Amino acid sequence: MFAFAPIAMNHRLQCQCGALRGHVGNIHLAVRGVCYCKDCRAYSRHLGQLDASHDSAGGVEFVATQGMHVSFEGNTQQLACLSLSKNGLLRWYAKCCNTPIANTTRNWKFPYVGLLHTCMKAESALYEQAFPKVQMRVNTGSARQEPPGMKLGTTISLLGFMPRVMASGINGAYKQTPFFLPPSGSPRVEVNVLSAEERASAYETV
Repeated sequence: MFAFAPIAMNHRLQCQCGALRGHVGNIHLAVRGVCYCKDCRAYSRHLGQLDASHDSAGGVEFVATQGMHVSFEGNTQQLACLSLSKNGLLRWYAKCCNTPIANTTRNWKFPYVGLLHTCMKAESALYEQAFPKVQMRVNTGSARQEPPGMKLGTTISLLGFMPRVMASGINGAYKQTPFFLPPSGSPRVEVNVLSAEERASAYETV
C-alpha cells in the first residue's frame, strides 16, 4: 500500500473488476472535463475500451487533479502504464481488466493527473454529487461531431487549476504521488511504449 497523508473529502476509484482500488481526495480542488483528442481514443482503443469510455462525439470524461490527492490500496500490482510514443503522455490502466485509470505527463514535477471516468463511476450517483458539472472541454477540434461550446468556462477552469499544479512543482508537493518513485521521479512501473504496428492499429478509425 502507498502511504500518504490523510485525504479529506474522498471519492472512490475502482477498476471494472474491482482488483485495483483507491481514492481521490480534496475533490473540491478538482475539475471535471471532457477531452476529444485522437490520442485518448487511440489509448482506449488499444485497451479495447473505446466504446465504454468515449461518447458519440469522441469525447472521454476526466477529472483533473494532482498526484498528491490520489492514493491506491491493496492489489497495486495491477497498475500498469503505456505510452503511445516515446515522448507521449503516460497512460495508466489496470492490467487485470484493461480499465483506463489516468493520464500523467512524464515529468513528475508537473503533477497533473487526469483521472478517467472509467475508474470513477462505480457509484454513479456519488460521482455526480462529487463532480456535479462539466467545467471544461478540451481538444474540441478533434471531436467526431461538434461538442457543446464552452470556451469561456474552459479558460476560467484552467486559470484556477493550473497555478495550483505549478505551485506543487515548486514547493515539493509533487513528490507525493502513487505514479512515480522518489527520489528519481521514474515511473512506478515499466512503461510499455507501443510499437509502430500497435500504434497504427490503435489509431485506426479513431
